Amino acid sequence: MAEGVNDSKHLVSAVDDAAETPLHRAAALSRGRYAGREPSPHSHKFLVATVTLFVIAIAAIAISLSVLLSPSSHTTQAAWSAWSPPDSGVAGERDIANEISPLYRASPASQLVVVTVHNLSDSGTTTELALRDPTSGSLSAISGTSAVYTMCGLGPSCSISTGAPSQARLLLLRREALELALYTFKYIGGVDNVVAILPPGTSQQTSQLTSTPPAPGKTAKSVTVDLAVVFQKQGLQHFLSQPLRDTLPEQLPPTVSEMASAPEAELVSVITGQALFTQQLIQDQDGSSVLVLNPAPPQ
Repeated sequence: MAEGVNDSKHLVSAVDDAAETPLHRAAALSRGRYAGREPSPHSHKFLVATVTLFVIAIAAIAISLSVLLSPSSHTTQAAWSAWSPPDSGVAGERDIANEISPLYRASPASQLVVVTVHNLSDSGTTTELALRDPTSGSLSAISGTSAVYTMCGLGPSCSISTGAPSQARLLLLRREALELALYTFKYIGGVDNVVAILPPGTSQQTSQLTSTPPAPGKTAKSVTVDLAVVFQKQGLQHFLSQPLRDTLPEQLPPTVSEMASAPEAELVSVITGQALFTQQLIQDQDGSSVLVLNPAPPQ
């Protein structure tokens, strides 16, 4: 009987040994191998570095997406003009005159005017600008630095030799004067005023106050008018803050026949209509020249 009990104990022991699978033995071995081992002193540093790199990666992705989705990433700020003068000062004004004037045509084969720069500070040829009061007739100097352009036709005394005088041609000349002024104010520092002296023109006197009406068929008198267009920078600031093509939209200026129907015709008429003066060059008592400007009637 005792022998049977011993056999039973050996059987239970064998069953327990069989129940200890390799997985259990491996787990037990692992517990025994790592029991009591201290964690690495650098493990928290690796954890911090990993988290930091992850945060940086997420931030970079977010920034990239915001740049790609931003409207400004698809368009760049437009330049004020496609061309700008390479020089400054009077040399820059000559650059502007030489660039702009050939684009304006009296005919496909003839330039409308040749534009030259009048340097007011040339030694021996000092010229002052003065505005005549239409009521009192007194003269007052125009303050600030001025750039003066002379627009000279190819005919006698700077007249335009091609075509006949017309309101459309005068408006085209005023457009050219405006473009010269805009370029000058935009790119030439320190200029406060721009004066563009137009070619001599002929104006028809269509009405005259008399005690008796004119006889039928009587020809109206023709008078020669020497005009200048005078701009002040502060008056054109709005047009200097937007691209030039928003003001003068054509890639090339219109012709004389196209000017009246050009999209900017009304704007040019309004801006330059307020800036028209008759001009006369006189000699002052000290020998200097004075360009006298008188407000002109609407043209």
